[in-house]
Amino acid sequence: MNSGSEFNLPSGADETYSLIIQERHVAEGAPGLRELQKLGLIAPNPVRPGRYVALDAKLAIRHLMAAEQIALRHTAQRMVGIAALDRLAAQHDQARFWGGPGSEFLPTPELVSARIAESVSRATTEVLTAQPGHRKRAIIESARQRDMDLLLRGVEMRILYHASTRDNPYVKDYVGEVQAHGAELRCLHGPFSQIIIIDSREAFIRNVASGDETDMSGWHVRDLAAVTYMREGYLTDWMRAEPWGGDGARQSAGWLTERQRQILRLLAEGFEQVQISKRLGVSDRTIATNIAAMREQAGVQTTFQLAVWYGQQQAG
Repeated sequence: MNSGSEFNLPSGADETYSLIIQERHVAEGAPGLRELQKLGLIAPNPVRPGRYVALDAKLAIRHLMAAEQIALRHTAQRMVGIAALDRLAAQHDQARFWGGPGSEFLPTPELVSARIAESVSRATTEVLTAQPGHRKRAIIESARQRDMDLLLRGVEMRILYHASTRDNPYVKDYVGEVQAHGAELRCLHGPFSQIIIIDSREAFIRNVASGDETDMSGWHVRDLAAVTYMREGYLTDWMRAEPWGGDGARQSAGWLTERQRQILRLLAEGFEQVQISKRLGVSDRTIATNIAAMREQAGVQTTFQLAVWYGQQQAG
């Protein structure tokens, strides 16, 4: 950035300029001689070598001001052009998959509820919910119609409750209604975190940063990398949960073929898909097709979750 220091004459320059006006000789090393010449305040005398003539200071100042005004206009035009590039930044934030807007703190439970309702109303594919605590009747009733609307629109819904919630008559009534319209529900006995994940793109969590269990504030998370990580954790909890009915029965693995069992055993031992194909003497595509079929049948999203599911079958 131009600080204007080139216009600050050194000490003694004024005396040098005064001597030149008086047509007196000044030495080449006189204070400010070079700076005065550079600013157009003096010039070499064309008829007396080694001497200088003083130029009109007002005219020189006007020339300098004009040059600075031109430079200022150019700078302003460049700044307008730079600011216009912000439209590209906005497009980038909307389109990129990894990263994006960060977290927003929601200081009151009323604001948390309003923001959740707004986001859920826009859901198009899935809503994943984990509710580790006991839900009050008023909260259940406020969510009933909203969740029914989601299911009627074809949005997939999964809900994790704590096993103790089965004794809550209001929850039981709600569960019966949403299950009849396609919602999936499971229960966990151990501790897990409260969360709502919408369309794999945004999540709501309580304000764990405060460390206060009674704090009802929350966070609206929209960073897609963070939401994806949270969804993976949710699905891991989902895999270790039991059906809402409470009989502890899990989906049987009796449908597995012998080939699929071999693949799962090798996955559990740490072999990669390419290594498994060579070991079993089949193509990579055959292995990938079998794994995809097993994931779909077991109701899991990733190969890691499939391995966890198979381990549960073997344990029990």
